[in-house]
Order: sequence, then structure tokens, then C-alpha cells
Amino acid sequence: MPKIDNEAFEWVTRKFARGLSEEESAQFNAWYAADTRHQGAYVRAMAIYNAIDLATAPQSLAPEHARAAKRPLSSRRGWMAAAMVACVAATVGVMSFSAVHDDKVLATAKGEFRKVPLQDKSIATINSGSRIAVEFTQHQRKIELQQGEAWFEVAKDKSKPFIVASGDARIRAVGTAFSVRRFEQGTEVLVTEGTVEVWSEGRNAERRQLTVGERAFLAPGASPISVSRQPAEVSRKLAWREGKLVLKNQTLSDAVADFNRYSAKPIVIADAALGGKRLFGQYKLDEPELFANDVSTVLAVPVTITADTIFIGRQ
Repeated sequence: MPKIDNEAFEWVTRKFARGLSEEESAQFNAWYAADTRHQGAYVRAMAIYNAIDLATAPQSLAPEHARAAKRPLSSRRGWMAAAMVACVAATVGVMSFSAVHDDKVLATAKGEFRKVPLQDKSIATINSGSRIAVEFTQHQRKIELQQGEAWFEVAKDKSKPFIVASGDARIRAVGTAFSVRRFEQGTEVLVTEGTVEVWSEGRNAERRQLTVGERAFLAPGASPISVSRQPAEVSRKLAWREGKLVLKNQTLSDAVADFNRYSAKPIVIADAALGGKRLFGQYKLDEPELFANDVSTVLAVPVTITADTIFIGRQ
């Protein structure tokens, strides 16, 4: 393995396994800035790390940094070393640093997820059926959420604010983690780390600060910004990052809408009276048939599964 790639995965494993001390952070920043080849190697190492992280993620709703802390560093290094040796040649040119620097649009198909390291060392995790446009300048880092949902882990850089635009909504952060989901009727913001500031274009007088575990909804027009503290609900809503759908007293209609965001085989509630029934459970996002069969058992209703559709209730 080339020396630079070896150094890069050492930094990545150290950072995510136990975090960097202040002295190590300074050393890393100096290494990162010293050579564009270091930056490209870091992007490749991050991409491989994230692929391994998704492949080996345990079935838990614990935050990702807590999961990483529980994994032995030596084990992670072994995975990384093997992956780097196998993948570095193929990765060069596919995930080059110059490509990451260009302004671009990142999109996912239905049922697809992408975890993308950005050029400032931030990470964008993009949900199913979503699209973001990335535009970094000398003065700011701007993301436009054009469709769907994304979760951002923002690298600290006070000289360049990190701003996400979703319709009229604006979300500003420096060194934090949060998700943004765009609806026809507005934008939802969920904070998992640090603090973010939210406002709507044209109504700059009203700005709200959100901290860990808080949720905000920004509706278009003159509606006030709705803010509430819901740490359990924030975790539940973001379970998609681990490929899961968690139900805690959600209605059948809401659960079906969530499954239909991901599944190629849509679920249809044939009996509208069932839509308000409340459910509890946890499923993989690619298990709509298992979910439907459980609903059949719990609610004592028929389920019909065809080649392309799942029907719940009598048709």
C-alpha cells in the first residue's frame, strides 16, 4: 500500500475509533494541508471506512460515534488495511480529490443511500430518493437540498459557514451534525450534535437556535418556526441511517408512507379505516412484506401480496 494511503487510513481510524486530541488535530490539519495527494488519500480512506462501517454496523440505534468507540482499533485497522489494499487502485480516478472539489449534484435513487465525504472533511449521508447540490466557495460552504433528506456531519471551520438551503428554509452550522428533510409543505430539521441556527429567507428577524435532540419545522410564508425537544423522536426518525424503520405508536398510514420511500414494491392500504391504527415495531427498510404480514396478524386483516404491490385490508 502506498505510504500516503497508509497514513490516510491511520488518521481516519484514529479519528473515528477514539477521536483526536488537540495536539493530534493540529498534526492532522498540518498533514492534510501539506499536499493535495494527502487530501485525495483522505477522501479515499473515508469512502472505504464508510463502506465498511455500513457493512458491519450492529443492530442498534446508538449514535455512530458511540458504536465506533466500542470497536477495537486493531480490528478496524485490519478491515481498513485489507480494504485499502484491495480497493485503492480501483478507487483512484473514481473518487479523486479534484472531483470532490468541483461544484456538483449528488443524487440517490429509490432505496439507495450514499455517504459522501465532502472536500472540507464534512460528510453528507443522503437518504433514498434525494438530491443535493454542493457549492463551496472561499467564503462559505453551501448545500442546496433540492429533494428528499440528508444528514450532515459538519467539519469545523468558523471562517466558512456551512449553510443548507431547502426552499425558503436556511440552516447554518459550524462543527455539528443535523438532518434536513424537504416536504412540499416545508422543511424539517433534526439536530444530533452541537447547535444550528434556522431561519426563512425574507423573514430574517426570526432566527432560532437548535441544540441536540431538538426538532424544528419551517413552513413557507409567514408561519412561525416550530421548535420542540424530542430526542427519542429524533433518533427514531434517523434510524434510516442504519437501514431501519422504527415504529413507536405511529399510524399505519405513516408507517406505509415511510416504507414506500424505500421499497420498489409499494404498500397500499385497501381499507382506509385502517390508516389510523397505531403500531410498534422495528424493521429493516427492505422488509415490507414482513411488515405487512405482521400487520395482518396484529390487526387481524387480510394481506394480498402480488408481484408488484402489497395490499393491506380487504380490496
